[in-house]
Amino acid sequence: MAYLLRSLAVIGVIALNSPVHGGKAEDGGSADTLRNVAKAASQVDVRTVANGAMAAREAAEILAGLDPETRSRFLALTLSAANQKPLATTR
Repeated sequence: MAYLLRSLAVIGVIALNSPVHGGKAEDGGSADTLRNVAKAASQVDVRTVANGAMAAREAAEILAGLDPETRSRFLALTLSAANQKPLATTR
């Protein structure tokens, strides 16, 4: 996990200073951003991230095992359910 976080930090620094994004980042802006990323990364619960990654892998394996028609129907239903606005409850 530490390797992954270090890799993401390195990629972030490279992206911030990339000429593709219109030049280098503003002075001090990249240092603040890097501090914020490091602060957020230190608060990540490793067990939660590992469980989430394992659940995503298992879901991908299940979806890969479905026939294409069933998979497309399932994904369409899931997408429509995810895009629905929650019902307002009045009390």
